[in-house]
Amino acid sequence: MACQWDKATQADPAPKKDPADYEDFKTSVTKHKAGLAGKPHSEVSNYFFHLVNDSLPAYWNGTPWDFYGMTRTPREGNIACGYFVTNTLADLGFKIQRVKLAQVASGDMIKVLCTDIKTCNGIKNFEAYMEKQPVNSVYIVGLDFHTGYIVKDASGSWFLHSNYIGRKGVMKEKIGESAALSKNKFFMIGSLSGNKKLLGEWAKG
Repeated sequence: MACQWDKATQADPAPKKDPADYEDFKTSVTKHKAGLAGKPHSEVSNYFFHLVNDSLPAYWNGTPWDFYGMTRTPREGNIACGYFVTNTLADLGFKIQRVKLAQVASGDMIKVLCTDIKTCNGIKNFEAYMEKQPVNSVYIVGLDFHTGYIVKDASGSWFLHSNYIGRKGVMKEKIGESAALSKNKFFMIGSLSGNKKLLGEWAKG
């Protein structure tokens, strides 16, 4: 029997933004982060957190998943899980090898982009690890056959990803309610917001 998902509790209720405004959003990010050059890491990291936790879901939620999807426009075309991570990081101004990183194993992507890399087995161990992590932080998680962002705010930890299950596409869901996470056996997670070198270079432009 198929699971019946309650969308009211499963997905983050953040309102959607018009994809037509996405280019203006990217321009605003470029301008704002230019003023962060030389600022404390905590300030840069906090701005980055809000971009991933709040802005990206508002634009990208509902963009359909496809194994070969690589759209650069929210809710237009399809997006694979790896491309969702690398395309959005590139859109925020990170100078990364977007296509190459989207196509390699998620563990390899994590090793390039993240610090404080950890591995564990099973969803319970993963949840226990996230409980110990600081609020307002951003990670990339690598699963057996999937990847996405993990964001932690004051309400808990969330999985922001292009969901292949039922081809649902981009969504933000609590980690304890994610079928993609609960079905997984091996987890690798690395910190994006804690990568001082990466965020420092990003702020410089």
